[in-house]
Amino acid sequence: MNILEATYRIVTPMFIGDAEQNATDLRPPSIKGALRFWWRALNWGKFLSKYPDSVEALQELHKEESRLFGSADNDSGGQGVFLLQVSQQPKINSDANWPEKANSGSVYMAYGLMESGSLKEGNLQKHRTAIKETNNTFTISLAFKPKTSSTYIENIKETLEVWGLFGGLGSRVRNGFGSVSLVSLNGVKYNLNLNEYCKKIDELLTTYKNINTYPPYTAISQYSQFKIINDSETSTAIESHNIAGNKYKEERLKIDWEDRVSLGLPLNVDDRKNAATTLGNFLKLDKNKNIRRSSPLIFHVHPIEGGKFITGVLYLPAQFHFNYPEPYPHSDVALTNFYQPTTQLLDRI
Repeated sequence: MNILEATYRIVTPMFIGDAEQNATDLRPPSIKGALRFWWRALNWGKFLSKYPDSVEALQELHKEESRLFGSADNDSGGQGVFLLQVSQQPKINSDANWPEKANSGSVYMAYGLMESGSLKEGNLQKHRTAIKETNNTFTISLAFKPKTSSTYIENIKETLEVWGLFGGLGSRVRNGFGSVSLVSLNGVKYNLNLNEYCKKIDELLTTYKNINTYPPYTAISQYSQFKIINDSETSTAIESHNIAGNKYKEERLKIDWEDRVSLGLPLNVDDRKNAATTLGNFLKLDKNKNIRRSSPLIFHVHPIEGGKFITGVLYLPAQFHFNYPEPYPHSDVALTNFYQPTTQLLDRI
């Protein structure tokens, strides 16, 4: 039986929990969901090159994902080709105090995680608890079914590596919370310095330069970018995250109200109020915050050789929303103009 065993380090506090939103353990479905996301991000180009019609490419990608990861539809995939177990849980030391108000950058990135509302009004939401990051690791084991092709196994192995470069787990993972980094994979240690980390990412993104149209979902293409935000490496992950949050906040506030839509939906109250005259009917559709679109920016805090930390941001633009009046029907030129405020923000940070 082929087995992949990967150990990850929790780099920033991980806001993940049970039905009561208490940080108790890591569960295979949550990890499998994260791996599915990165597998899809990595594999859109492969299917588009094989099936130039984007609708057919999406259909075939979905079938392959079901075969690999499993599906409730037995005709599409059944159980998948591997069984995932958390063979070593992290230490469940929960923290209900971070981020604090003093960490203004991290607080800005933590919308929805901190205490809000009031007991008097009956809408009190307590500060979410998080699994603390200090000296905390977990190990997952993926046992593949007999006769699983080596191509499938290598494909999943690449996904495990990329999750450790960019990804994380839990709430607000796109904002850098719950970042994870790969410690070892089948006994091979991963301890990268800054140059090695950037080189790995450059090599990965270079392989997607031929994907010259915007994907229909969050995936890597020639439009993808990766930027390091920190001016210098920092001694704690939380410090690095806070610096990145402050820079993002400063630069986001320079963007005109209506252009902030390219950073995701729903907008906050002030953004919606000030942008309404420009976006018109589209924001009327969104009045109950039913229209959602994730940000194209994925923040990630990563440990660097020597006990330091950096924060990077991965830009993965895609077709925005089928109801959005401009650009429609998502021409590449129109989308490039639509995302220009976001790419300019990336250049500034």
